[in-house]
Amino acid sequence: MKKKIFLLMALAAAAIGGMYYSHAGSCTMNELMIENVDALAAGEGGTIVRCIGSGCVDCPFNNVKVYIVLSGYSLD
Repeated sequence: MKKKIFLLMALAAAAIGGMYYSHAGSCTMNELMIENVDALAAGEGGTIVRCIGSGCVDCPFNNVKVYIVLSGYSLD
């Protein structure tokens, strides 16, 4: 009896796992989602940027390692 219950539970787990695996790759992005991703990726960086000190952060102007990069924010 225990073997039958174990076999039934194993088959149920395999069926549930198969259904999850078949539905996991079927996610598609619609146009609105793509526009949101593009908007988030565009950023909100300002025009004034200052590179200060020497450290391990890349300055966006000349790729020199600096301590800190300061920039303002703009929603324009």
